[in-house]
Amino acid sequence: MRKTNEEKGLLAKLASGVLDGMVGDERIYRGYKNVYCGKYIKDGEPVSYRQGESERFFNGKENERIPGKREEEHYDTDEKKLDFLQRYGWLTDDEDVKAYSAKFKPKR
Repeated sequence: MRKTNEEKGLLAKLASGVLDGMVGDERIYRGYKNVYCGKYIKDGEPVSYRQGESERFFNGKENERIPGKREEEHYDTDEKKLDFLQRYGWLTDDEDVKAYSAKFKPKR
């Protein structure tokens, strides 16, 4: 896949760590148990995660907490990173990424 100069610049910006941090807000889906979903960028690699609610139980002496199951999807290739920026770039604070993401927004 050939990359435009804009895409090369965004990948360089992503690799430099300028875009690191949360992307959007963490969402909580309520049901029988809560599920926490979110997206973040760490060390230039976008990650999307889902984590179940932690559980507590009494072991006879004290309460113990068991963390919920966590599933992560890592966007580790250049194509996956660009796909992440196309889908979720509008949630970032960077104007270049927002403009790139807006190009892929569906028309009504």
